[in-house]
Amino acid sequence: MGKFLDFFFSKRSREDRERDGVLSLREKLEQDYCEDGYDKIPYIASEGDAHDLLKQIKLSNTLLPHKSYMTFINDDELVFGHVVILWWVKNVNRKRIPKFFTQEYGLKFKDELKWLKTLGFVDEENVLTKKGEDMLNSHTDIIEHHKEKFK
Repeated sequence: MGKFLDFFFSKRSREDRERDGVLSLREKLEQDYCEDGYDKIPYIASEGDAHDLLKQIKLSNTLLPHKSYMTFINDDELVFGHVVILWWVKNVNRKRIPKFFTQEYGLKFKDELKWLKTLGFVDEENVLTKKGEDMLNSHTDIIEHHKEKFK
């Protein structure tokens, strides 16, 4: 295999690649988020998405999920977008999931919803539990901000 393909099929660990200065674009972005002090790393779907994101960042930093959206708002490590997911599940709940969860809030909706279920915010029928309702009611400011932004 040529050196180019060796990079993609390497069995070396992330730590080995990091030590050698060879990171994928996705890993580089994740490392940058960590260094910038993000509590939660925004979801980056693929290497291609990472490449596109880096190109867009050169044009405008406003394309990144804002750091405040990735800062924990409670001890369960929920972030801004988790509250929006709770609101969406309760009030909208269409089959088609809006792109703003990934693009604006840096969350992969299906994985995060599954995680919210394991924490007891949503039940298996996708209905908010009392814990989910309480979280939603205690963060009406987040919902108002979201509604204003996506009018």
